[in-house]
Amino acid sequence: MCIRDRDMSVVGFDDLPEVRWSAPPLTTIRQPLADMGKLAVRTVLRLAREEQPDSPRVELGTDLVIRASTMPPGQV
Repeated sequence: MCIRDRDMSVVGFDDLPEVRWSAPPLTTIRQPLADMGKLAVRTVLRLAREEQPDSPRVELGTDLVIRASTMPPGQV
């Protein structure tokens, strides 16, 4: 079995600036890094004051940035 470039899709995570310039440009998940940092600092400060965190689990929204490394199944 031979796998060709068009036979698979690749998705990255973190949306690093370099992935736009890869060949092909990489589809990726963009995370809200500034919001993640603010939440982490808020949590550390609460714990330092011996308070409970706002929540034991936090879910922040992400964005799917579609570039040329992915395509729908069956598209050749």
